[in-house]
Amino acid sequence: MSTAIICEKCGTKLRSGRDRCPRCRAFIAAPDPGRQAADSQRLLKITGVLVGSFLLLLGGLWLRRDAAPVASPARAAAPVPSRQHDASADAKQQPAPGPQVGRDRPFLDAADEGALAYEAGDLATSLTKFQAAIERNPKDSDSLSNLGQVLVKMNRSADAIPYLTRAVSLAPDRWEYQFNLARALGLVGRMDESIQGYRKAQELFPTDYVTTFNLALALHKQGDEAAAVDQYQKAIVLQPDDASFRRALAISYERLQKPVEAAAAYQEYLRLSPQAPDADKVRARIAELTGAPSAVSPSSTEAGR
Repeated sequence: MSTAIICEKCGTKLRSGRDRCPRCRAFIAAPDPGRQAADSQRLLKITGVLVGSFLLLLGGLWLRRDAAPVASPARAAAPVPSRQHDASADAKQQPAPGPQVGRDRPFLDAADEGALAYEAGDLATSLTKFQAAIERNPKDSDSLSNLGQVLVKMNRSADAIPYLTRAVSLAPDRWEYQFNLARALGLVGRMDESIQGYRKAQELFPTDYVTTFNLALALHKQGDEAAAVDQYQKAIVLQPDDASFRRALAISYERLQKPVEAAAAYQEYLRLSPQAPDADKVRARIAELTGAPSAVSPSSTEAGR
């Protein structure tokens, strides 16, 4: 039986032995038996590799069909530094009650349990667990800092300061420790120390806009408005979309008796937050500043105050 061949030019199927294609009249090259054998051998090798790989995959799946996953317990994330602009927000926020943690999870240590309780809003349990972690290891800087944060959250900032100070002494290059201590010092009115702490935190993390803004607020509360303006401007560069930065900047400009700059900052505040609750008061204040700048004094009524 003769073997059919294919015309390479038009694809017509021909009987073996023809020298020209009856359709396109192209010359038909005689098949090379050696090349055909090599191509056949190559195809067999490729097929063998594919079949072997498939069998290996099936074998691996069969061996693993009864294997149960083994979970390696990861350390729970510790509470993060509070990054709120309003220092009184902690006192206003009531955490939602969370589930009891740690009772059915024996792989957790006290610090893990404290972190989970903090995240769940169970501050009392979190406090107890971090205290236990510190008793076990007095040089556990993370637990010292976290315990301080829990106390701040419980409106016990004065009690938090010794723990936060110990954390800073153990790891002075940790930005979050410096930040937490500076914030607690500010909450109890120790503004000079708070400012110093924020400056250290800023040196460690110069691109953190919350550190810069909190430093500006501390300077404002201390009465150093020129320095506060400088820090507000830096915070705005780092986070230009935060409207509250512009409002705070405007208030400091008013204290410096710079009505034009204050009005411009208030206008930026409204541009970024046109539906702000105090928008009408701010618009009225802008009208006062732009209409009678000479009447502005440090005792003038400031927007929203």
